[in-house]
Amino acid sequence: MRLLVKELSISELAIKLQGAIVGSFNKDTKIIGTCTIDNYVKDKVSFIRNRKYGELLAGLQNAIVLIPKTLSEFCTRYPQNTYIVVQDVLDSLIDLQDYFYRDFNDILEVGISGTSFVDESAIIGEKVYIGENVFIGKNVIIGDGTKILHNTCLLDGVTLGSGTRIYPGVCVYSRCYIGDDCTIDSGARIGGDGFRFEQDIEHKRTMKIQHAGVVKIGNRVEVGANSAVDRATFEDDATVLSDDVKIDNLVHIGHNAKIGPRTLIAAQTCIGGSDKIGEDVWIGIGVTISNGVSIGNRAKILLNAVVAYDVSEDEMVSGFYAMPHRQWKQAWKKLREGYE
Repeated sequence: MRLLVKELSISELAIKLQGAIVGSFNKDTKIIGTCTIDNYVKDKVSFIRNRKYGELLAGLQNAIVLIPKTLSEFCTRYPQNTYIVVQDVLDSLIDLQDYFYRDFNDILEVGISGTSFVDESAIIGEKVYIGENVFIGKNVIIGDGTKILHNTCLLDGVTLGSGTRIYPGVCVYSRCYIGDDCTIDSGARIGGDGFRFEQDIEHKRTMKIQHAGVVKIGNRVEVGANSAVDRATFEDDATVLSDDVKIDNLVHIGHNAKIGPRTLIAAQTCIGGSDKIGEDVWIGIGVTISNGVSIGNRAKILLNAVVAYDVSEDEMVSGFYAMPHRQWKQAWKKLREGYE
């Protein structure tokens, strides 16, 4: 059950989105959220973005629907609904999601739980919440308004910026830095050792290469549940997640990796050690990128690709081993034809 319900009238909704209302409506109707077009909920606003969903409008009655100008003919074809005609439905939807649900998972508590341990050398900002069974080590710095939920561990020398959310069961290792307004989801591990071993087969031993570096996470970064970000190998180096990087669940970021601003990394991806990922890159579900690979700005790595070689700016690759996507589709077509 939602604790806080926000409302907008249809007129206020149209003004907020700079859209035009088409169809009759009750000016007293209050909109309390959003929903999908195939599961419409009364007093919520839905949307369509392309023509294939148009027929769903026929089965609705008195629905309130965002629609792009390019599909405005549906307003007259299915006049039993009310439409808000906007320039860009996705932008409008994002605005509404932000308005209705920004505080959906907000943590209102402040203070330090009696079951937590906070070292006396730690510096704690204002309006901070530290939950049950949290461990805060020596010389930790926590910015204003940051919330740290239960069973989390911040080891010595960790710095958290302001407004950051750390969900239950997170471990941040020594000297790692996390910026402002970040989200670290449950079970994430930030700053553990990388997987660097040397096998001495002659003497039948395996030697671990110690890691002395750190992890530096910028502002507004999100790290999904049960993901791991390894620390850099050398003391003066860092594994870097730049501003606005978004990482899904079950993602591995190897030691020394450098990930550029606004890059998106989907679930179950493995980023190898010392990889360099540019700005605005998309990395799809289940991708594996070998060690030491460079990915150019705005590149797209499609789902389950195995990337062993550098990828240029603006290039889209797929397959195993990944190659330019058009070439992969042609190769796959020939392979299928060979089996038919």
